[in-house]
Amino acid sequence: MSYRLLGTIAACGLVLLAGGAPAGADRTRPELALSTDVSAVEVLPQPCPRSGFELRFKNAGARDVYADAFVTAPPELSVSRQVVTSYLPAGYELKVRVQVTAVVGTPPGGYALELRAGDTRLSLPVTVLPPPENPTGNLARFATVMASSEHLPLYPACGATDGDRDSAHWATTTGWNDGTRGLFPDWLRVTLAQPQTVSRVDLYTLDSARYPAARYGLRDWDVQVDSGGQWTTVAQVRGNTAGLVSSTFVPVLTSGVRIVALASNEGLTYSRVVELEVY
Repeated sequence: MSYRLLGTIAACGLVLLAGGAPAGADRTRPELALSTDVSAVEVLPQPCPRSGFELRFKNAGARDVYADAFVTAPPELSVSRQVVTSYLPAGYELKVRVQVTAVVGTPPGGYALELRAGDTRLSLPVTVLPPPENPTGNLARFATVMASSEHLPLYPACGATDGDRDSAHWATTTGWNDGTRGLFPDWLRVTLAQPQTVSRVDLYTLDSARYPAARYGLRDWDVQVDSGGQWTTVAQVRGNTAGLVSSTFVPVLTSGVRIVALASNEGLTYSRVVELEVY
C-alpha cells in the first residue's frame, strides 16, 4: 500500500481522540494524505498564540482506517498538541485548526515543524519575527505572564497582556478570568526578562456597556513587586467602580509585578482583568 502527499503540510499537532469506530475498520497501514491551508507560518514571540494553520489529514484509500499523525517542534516553539489520532472512513478528510507559539525571548529566525504519518514525512517552515517596537513603554506587553488559575479556553492569563484594552472584546479575543468561582484571593503576575525600574501599574478591569465595572469589575486589589523573591505591596485599591485604575508608587527595581485580586463588585464570583500594564 502506497503513501501519497497531497500538498504541503504545516506544523503543530492536535490530539483528537475519536470514539468507537464501526466494526470491520481496517487497522493495517493506511494510505494517508497530509496537507494544510498554508505553506509557512510566521510567529511573534508573545504569550498568547496568534499564528496557526488548518491541518488536513485524509484517508486516501478505499477502506476505513484508524490513523495517527505525529508532530515535532523544536525547543524554541510549542504546539497545541503533538499527535492527531482518529478514525477515518474511506475518503474522509479531517480538518483541525492548530496553533504555533514562540515563547517570549525566542531569537528571531527560521525554524521548522516536522509532521509524520506512516512513511510520510513533511516539514513546515516557521519564521519567528522580532518583537515589534513598543512605543508605549508598557513592560508587561511581551513579558511572561502567569495566573493563580485560568478560565479556559476563553480567558487565559495572556489575554491580559495582549495589548487589547477594549472591554467590548471580552469573551472573544482578550482578557483574563480566574477559574475558581467564589474563591479569593486570585493573582495575575508578569515576569520581566530582566530587572526594570517601575513606578506605575495600570489595570483595566471589565467595563463595557453590557458589563459595567461598577457591577462586574474588580473592586479590591493589591499591587505587588518582587523584592528578592519576596512579594512587597506597593499600592492598594479598595472600593473601585471604574474601568481603569492607575496606581503610582515610589520607583523600585524589580523583575516581577503582580496583582492580588481580593474582591469583585459582583460579589463572590470571578476576578476579571482586560489588560495589565506596567511602566
